[in-house]
Order: sequence, then C-alpha cells, then structure tokens
Amino acid sequence: MPRRRNHTHTARLENLRIRLHDWAVTLVPGLTAHQAKGREWDVVGVYLTGAERESLRRGLSSDSEDHRKLYVALTRAKRMTMDVSG
Repeated sequence: MPRRRNHTHTARLENLRIRLHDWAVTLVPGLTAHQAKGREWDVVGVYLTGAERESLRRGLSSDSEDHRKLYVALTRAKRMTMDVSG
C-alpha cells in the first residue's frame, strides 16, 4: 500500500520543480572569488565589507593579497558589478 503524501514534502518538491524550470531567471550561483576566477557573467553582485569599501575609496594595491582577491571579485562582470551588501 503506497504511503500518504506529505504536503510539506510535496510543496518543497513543487518549489524545486518551479526553480529548475525557470533556472535562468531564478538560480544565481554563489561563488567565492577563487571559484569565480577566470569566469565572467553579465552582472555580478558582490557583498562588500566596510573595510573593502574603504580600500576601494583609497585605491587597491597589488602588494595586498586581500586587494588582489577583491579585484578578482569585482572584475568578473562583463557589464555591471553591484554592491549587494546594502
């Protein structure tokens, strides 16, 4: 005898089905700067800390590993990079 459907599970599966069907619109990859290196997207959202914003105001230095990582993250966009940290 088959088990009764569990509404919670079927609702989750339905949500997943919808997201997979419209993957180009609804799924956004979340990657570290290391994972994104060498790849590009039309638009990139970057979560910047206060210290990173200040570094950008003062200018990045190629001598700083943190600045190099920030540079990689900010240069993955073909058209636009957005600060999504609020």
